[in-house]
Amino acid sequence: MWYFRSPSIVYGEDALSFLSELHYERILIVTDRNIVKAGLLSILHSNLPSGSKNLVIDNIPEEPTVSDVTDRSKQVMEFSPDLIIGMGGGSSMDAAKALFVMYERPDLDLFDITPLVHLGLRKKSRLILVPTTSGTGSECTWAAVLSDRDHGRKNELASPEIIADYAILDPVLVQKLPQSITRNTAVDAITHAVEGHSSQWKNPYSEAMAEKALRLITHNLPAVLRDGNMKSREMVHIGASMAGLSFSNSQIGLAHAMGHSLGAHFRIAHGMSVGLYLPYVVDFNQDYSVESYEILRQCFPEKYRGESLGETIRKFFREIGQPLDLKATGIDRDEYDLNLSGMVGLAEESTGIITNPREADSQEILELFEAVE
Repeated sequence: MWYFRSPSIVYGEDALSFLSELHYERILIVTDRNIVKAGLLSILHSNLPSGSKNLVIDNIPEEPTVSDVTDRSKQVMEFSPDLIIGMGGGSSMDAAKALFVMYERPDLDLFDITPLVHLGLRKKSRLILVPTTSGTGSECTWAAVLSDRDHGRKNELASPEIIADYAILDPVLVQKLPQSITRNTAVDAITHAVEGHSSQWKNPYSEAMAEKALRLITHNLPAVLRDGNMKSREMVHIGASMAGLSFSNSQIGLAHAMGHSLGAHFRIAHGMSVGLYLPYVVDFNQDYSVESYEILRQCFPEKYRGESLGETIRKFFREIGQPLDLKATGIDRDEYDLNLSGMVGLAEESTGIITNPREADSQEILELFEAVE
């Protein structure tokens, strides 16, 4: 027996107005300073239920750690919200998921967030996630990634109980997204779609979501990057959530395992890191995922299609400016080589190793890391 898990999704123009229809009295908002500076928090506030009391935690860092979350849990307990809203990129939404668990179950450790532990949430509150980027898919997933700077790793916490009750996809929140963030997050979503479709745990639902996501993103992203076309931006935003639903219901692969490891050692954008390895991992998996990869190759606009999916991805990434070599990421080759052993070790700990279509041992993972020019 299997399950397809998803939040209720509110999307399209004026989607945020859905909040005004709710009947919650004490609302916690988890976000970051950039969202405040961009004026997006004000837009959210203008759509909250009339008369509700709000507490804003607006200092979530770019890569929150377990301590970043636990340090803020006392505020949440004292405020006692009946609704928690996570607004921002993956970091803010993942922090909101973790705070939701800590508030509901203060007796648990964050590392109890696993599919094997019944959490018994939603006795005190509900969770709504509002993405302000088009790519992480966190608004639709049952995972939260928290960094561990002391040990140079990223912890992947997961439970179907931390799926949001609602995900709100309002295109106004991504209308003025900078080009670099638009590209990086979209590359993350493309990687989600490719790995969700070819995972060893793939299923008809994850495949359908991945195919539609890839079509929406690759057919609309160039126009968004070229002139900010609003309709195209909305399609990329919806496609990113579909990619999130795909991999959330089938799991990630080796490109994410390697990208998470790179991100733990070098501070570069998550989408850039997983995208750097995606073509290499696709080439590595090719003979083990022939049918899936051919379907995905056909999802790209015809002008980008190469003989293989790996070649197609490289053509598309060159078009949008996604780095395909270390130099373009700003990472020093010598420093990269010095960290290879540690990066291989971290990649091996990822669930992406288990669900990747082809098994990879330590030597093969090392060779993939070394293959990047």
